[in-house]
Amino acid sequence: MFLFLPHGASFRLKQVPYITYLVILICIVVFYFQYQNKQKLAVDSAIFCQTIAEHSRSQTHTDAMDKMRSDKFLCELMLKRLEQRPDLSVVDIIRKYFWFNDHSDQQINTIAEYVEKHYSEYKKNYTRYLNNDLMYFPDSPDLLKMVTSTVSHGDIWHIVGNLIFFLAFAPAIEILMARAWQFLAVILVLTITTSLAYTVSVYMGAQSLPGLGLSGVVMGMIGLYAALMPFQKIRVFVWVLFYIKNISIPAWILALWYIGFDTADLLLGTGNPAINLVAHVTGGIAGYLLGITFFRKYKANIIPRV
Repeated sequence: MFLFLPHGASFRLKQVPYITYLVILICIVVFYFQYQNKQKLAVDSAIFCQTIAEHSRSQTHTDAMDKMRSDKFLCELMLKRLEQRPDLSVVDIIRKYFWFNDHSDQQINTIAEYVEKHYSEYKKNYTRYLNNDLMYFPDSPDLLKMVTSTVSHGDIWHIVGNLIFFLAFAPAIEILMARAWQFLAVILVLTITTSLAYTVSVYMGAQSLPGLGLSGVVMGMIGLYAALMPFQKIRVFVWVLFYIKNISIPAWILALWYIGFDTADLLLGTGNPAINLVAHVTGGIAGYLLGITFFRKYKANIIPRV
C-alpha cells in the first residue's frame, strides 16, 4: 500500500476561503447531476437494447449485423460509445472500439447505417448523455465548455482526488490575494490556458479526447503556490505499508514533484492516455508564471515560514 496525499497548508488560515469552497460545492453539485444522468442512461439503454434483442430472437445470427441486433451487451456498449464520443462518426467508433476490423468497408458502412437508424430513434425517446453538454472538445474550442468541463468529472475517484488537491493548495492562494475577483480571474485564466493548450496539442497531432476535470486548475494552484510561497509547507498524508504519518513538505518540492513527473511523462509518452497531461503541465507552468509576474507583490504579505 502506498499513498502520498497533500491535504492542506501547515499554517492556520486567518480567513475563510469562500471562493475555494464555492468551487468545490459547484463541482459536487455538477457531479451529482452527472451521476444521476449516468444511472438513468444505463437503465434507458438497457431497456432500449432489450427491445431490439427481443425483436431479433427469431433470426439466425451469423455475422456482425446479426450480432449487433441480438447482443444486448454489445448494443449497450455501442450506445455508450456513441454518447461519449459525439466528435466521432459512427464508422470511426466502430473501427476504434469494436471488433469488426476483419469486415470490408461495405460491411462496416452497412452496420453503421443500421446503428445510425436505431441511434436516431434512441435520441428521440430516451435519456441523453449529460457530459456531452459539459465536456471540452479540443477540436472545437468553446469558452463555455472550457468552464463547464473544468467543474465536471468522470467518476468518483476523479472528483475526490482533484478536490483534495484543490483544497490543499487553493485556500492559501485565495486568502493571500484578498480579492475574490482576482482569485476567480486566476481560475478562469488557468481554465482557458489549459484548454487552448490542449487544442493546440491536438492540432499538432496529439490524440483528441473530450476533456473533463479540475486538474488543470489544480496544477495551476500548485505552480502559483510554489511561486508565491515556495518555502511554506503543505501537510502530506503518507502511507507506505505499515508506515502512516502526516509530514510537512515545502511547496516548491511538491511542485517540482508533480509538475516535473507530469512533464517527463508528457515528453516521454509514458503517461496514462486517459490523463490530460497537456492540461496538467501547462496549468502548472501557467500558475507559476502568473505568480512571478502578476502577483509578486503578494509575497510581502506572506506569514513567516513555519
